[in-house]
Amino acid sequence: MDYQQVFERSSAPSLLLNRALQVITCNAAFEQAVGLPREAMVGHPVLEIFPGRDGQQQVLLQSFQQVLNSAAPHHIQMLDYQLSSNAQGSHEYWTTSHTPVLDDAGVVTAILCQPVSISELMLLRGQLAQPDSGIPEGPLALDLLSLLKAERERFNQLFQQAPGFVCILRGPKHVFELANDAYYQLIGHRQIIGQVLAEVLPEVVAQGFLDKLDRVYTTGEPFIGGAVPIELQRVIDGALEERFIDLTYQPILDAKGEISGIFVQGHDVTEAHWLSQEVSFQAAHDALTGLCNRREVARRMAELEQLGGTHALMYLDLDHFKIINDRCGHRAGDALLVEVARLLREHAQDEDVLARLGGDEFAMVLRNCSLDHARQRAQQICEGIRQLRFMWNGRRYSITFSAGVASFGSEALASFSEGLGLADAACFLAKEKGRNQVIVSQPSDEEVRRRQQDMDWTDRLREAMREDRVVLFGQRFECFSEASREEGMTCFEVLSRLRGAEGELISPGAFIPAAERYGLIGELDRHIIHKAFSILQQMDPAQRQRTRYFVNVSGLTLGSRGFLEYVFSTLGQFPDVQPGNVCFEVTETAAINSLEVTANLLGELVNHGFQVALDDFGSGMSSFAYLQHLPVQYLKIDGEFIKGIRNPPAGSVIVESVIQVARAFNIKTIAESVEWPDLAPILQAVGADYGQGFALHRPEPLPF
Repeated sequence: MDYQQVFERSSAPSLLLNRALQVITCNAAFEQAVGLPREAMVGHPVLEIFPGRDGQQQVLLQSFQQVLNSAAPHHIQMLDYQLSSNAQGSHEYWTTSHTPVLDDAGVVTAILCQPVSISELMLLRGQLAQPDSGIPEGPLALDLLSLLKAERERFNQLFQQAPGFVCILRGPKHVFELANDAYYQLIGHRQIIGQVLAEVLPEVVAQGFLDKLDRVYTTGEPFIGGAVPIELQRVIDGALEERFIDLTYQPILDAKGEISGIFVQGHDVTEAHWLSQEVSFQAAHDALTGLCNRREVARRMAELEQLGGTHALMYLDLDHFKIINDRCGHRAGDALLVEVARLLREHAQDEDVLARLGGDEFAMVLRNCSLDHARQRAQQICEGIRQLRFMWNGRRYSITFSAGVASFGSEALASFSEGLGLADAACFLAKEKGRNQVIVSQPSDEEVRRRQQDMDWTDRLREAMREDRVVLFGQRFECFSEASREEGMTCFEVLSRLRGAEGELISPGAFIPAAERYGLIGELDRHIIHKAFSILQQMDPAQRQRTRYFVNVSGLTLGSRGFLEYVFSTLGQFPDVQPGNVCFEVTETAAINSLEVTANLLGELVNHGFQVALDDFGSGMSSFAYLQHLPVQYLKIDGEFIKGIRNPPAGSVIVESVIQVARAFNIKTIAESVEWPDLAPILQAVGADYGQGFALHRPEPLPF
């Protein structure tokens, strides 16, 4: 609410006149008091609109003229004047105050007219004067000035209680004329009214705020800034304190259209800014080690590739990490990963980019670095890991690294993604050759390239699909909200496994990365979609009507040619399956890589009746902006945030923020990785619609 809104919302009828006594504007209370719309009054002489009677017009004119001559307020105690359009000849009694509006030179530019009806009071006085009224005769004290004072105090309270900070600066030197409580709280309760801004807030001059005010005063162009940093001395003789403010400087025009001051308004958004920074950091970094995550390093490398140059990449994988996890438990494994991250930081240089890619895999990007130098640094890191003393429950464990090194960039004729693949293959080769060593992928290194090409997942995956050894499991969601229960759908995420030659089940972590790496993910996704539709087709009709399968679709599949046609043709093969039985899950990264294309494609699916879920949601305030462009019905909150909800306050605040934003877009939320039973009531309390995780349901083969 700004100053103009306070004027508009005031219950005191208010009319603004220019020097020629023509109506400039009025508020809604004046419209209601006189029964005329402001459009019928603006621009017309006030005495033409309200001609008056019995010489009262002359009283009104004399009051206006006295204000113009003296530049001081004038008050008429009682005026018999018809202002209401529905008065029909009856007497109307008013008390009215006329207040001058002055420019910087003290010249009256306008008159604020504020009439208060006292007709009822006059009627009451007349009744008291009647001998047969039954009320003892006596004087009636009409403290009209008190009524006006009370109304002005209410007007001032509205101004003071505005949720944002507000102040008015007059003249080219920016002298404080008005300020509300929120503004005093921002600056530290200094005495400012009637003072020059540069003198009472000297610390803001060097920060450029005085220049901004001068520019607005000179050009008439408003200034608008979001989360603008400002340092203020909020305590006498204290240190400068940084705050972040949403800020607007709006020029104030006098009756001649000339700038006479600046209206300042805004909000202190420091806490929201800090929360935004925290959310952004969490989305871009691994929660355990604090290193960049895979998405963040890919984003940074996309920017680096635009700059040109050739860079080196280390792919680092701990040897026998599974042994420590199995023997000592995941707490020990996490502690080891934290120690490894600390050691990597010690070996990293200022411009290096360090990331945890997942599990026990790390990467380090060395900008503008040769392969020979990268090999030397990788060997130093491996030696540092060998010397690491990792103790758990009184026992020391030997730790080693296998490392692959490759180059990417303009001279290497390889993208970051290609370089990562070469470094991964070189690291894999280092493990095959006995671990605890560094393998460099040279452009002519046929062994690494052959190892990369010979990774046999291509044939194994195609054979598994051909022999129908892709097994579908389902993990059921638990309803947390009443709205999700009322929907009446039982939701499952469709999870894939491979049945090996010996009948063993192979988890997706073993073959999904390989499928993505070697271009088979599209074929695998389509195979899973077809099989999921087939299972739905075979269901009992009543059960099928209440079932919804969430099927994962990779970014590569989503962007592939003919994907929509495949989905629609597959739907046609299973006539009993309805589009509402299927929700396609798309990762956040895949969705935003090509936002416009993805939005159009998902829109086609939704228009056809399918549902869409955004998986691994959590890239913070920037993610929120994408939601208005993507036609999604579900958000799956990234599991790292769900696990972090047990670490208040940041964990719960982040999850609650995502839920609130999703609710604003009418999107249901699904909390992933509910691995502990005590998380369920917490998530239900913060408003999540569904939960998914081992604590709620362990995946089972479909159908069940």
